[in-house]
Amino acid sequence: MLVRLWLNVLVILGSIITAYYLRRDMFSILLVGSLAIPFLASRFFEPIFQVFNRPWHSFYASIVYGVAHLVFLALAFKFTDNLSSFVIAYLSANVLYTIIAFYLSGKSVKPLLKIDTCIIKNILKLAMPLGISSIFIIISNRVCILILAGMKSDYAVGIYSAAYKFVEISSFLAAMVTAPLIPIFAEKAKNDKASLRLIVSDIAELIAIILLPVGVIYSLMSKEIISLVYGSKLLPSVDVFNILIWVSIVVFYSLLISSVVISVGVVKYAYWLGAVAAILSAGLNYLLIPKYSYIGSAWVALICEIVLVGVTLTYAIRHIGNFFRWKTWVKIFVVNMIIYVFLNETIFGINIFLKIITGLTIYYFCVVRLHLIRRDVLNILPDIKIFSFFDALKR
Repeated sequence: MLVRLWLNVLVILGSIITAYYLRRDMFSILLVGSLAIPFLASRFFEPIFQVFNRPWHSFYASIVYGVAHLVFLALAFKFTDNLSSFVIAYLSANVLYTIIAFYLSGKSVKPLLKIDTCIIKNILKLAMPLGISSIFIIISNRVCILILAGMKSDYAVGIYSAAYKFVEISSFLAAMVTAPLIPIFAEKAKNDKASLRLIVSDIAELIAIILLPVGVIYSLMSKEIISLVYGSKLLPSVDVFNILIWVSIVVFYSLLISSVVISVGVVKYAYWLGAVAAILSAGLNYLLIPKYSYIGSAWVALICEIVLVGVTLTYAIRHIGNFFRWKTWVKIFVVNMIIYVFLNETIFGINIFLKIITGLTIYYFCVVRLHLIRRDVLNILPDIKIFSFFDALKR
């Protein structure tokens, strides 16, 4: 906690200075956001719940956060139309989450708040490459905003950001799924790498089984989704959304494979990988935005995410072995291709919602008949935050 507090202070100072020189017209709200950074980075408590086998505490804290965020946003919509109100609603929900999570973590372990230089050195040795890489990856993900604003307009930024919001939501969900896996993977890496390789194979396949049909359905209904969430004025976001859907899915694998390499202590490559992603993103956006505008930025986001997961995957396979069961992956892709063709056909002329229900029923039948979900993966689902309501219900 002391290390994170120190790092947060440095980030706060840097963000305040940056906000002052980049957007002085919005400095007041950016100042509030900067001061709230420690609360926005409060996912620190999630591993504590996993290590002490209390994943249901994650469920409690997340429910409070989700409900509070919705309530605060509803109040902002009802009583104001000021951007600052929506920002404060988001920040307030995170502050409440931090308070609840800190209280629940105290039921597992009490912080001593004493400086132990040996522990701090070990933390920094593992965290520094990842931290520096994260900064570059943030730049990689958001540099397009500055280039779009400079080369095109704030309207282009709004169109891209509207679709990118779904990537941010998926990243949050991906973190919920993968962060609790790190201690599980670390234990298996220490005792039996074959067991680690097996469980990574199971989880990677399960993610594909769940998310690939979601991607197919979302791409089919992208116009309806954008119209429902943002209204008809932001329908140009549909083309961006159709590309970023697949970025959202790749993010799950990026965080999953990162959890694997962290569990085996392989992190030094992150020093240069984040920088490469930032340079690649800035260069490609600079080249593509003048001609393709926000569509070009969407393709750059997909390319950079594939590069990140591809390099990380190489290191993971090098240290734990190949965890791809190619026969299973072929079955998964074939089944999803069948569903894609079925949902996009125009022969039967049935209602789109009925077609989706029928397609998912066929998909579920194929998954069960082909035994695509292994029993091993079902044993760890209750330890994952997004599924931890099972443990909460038992109580």
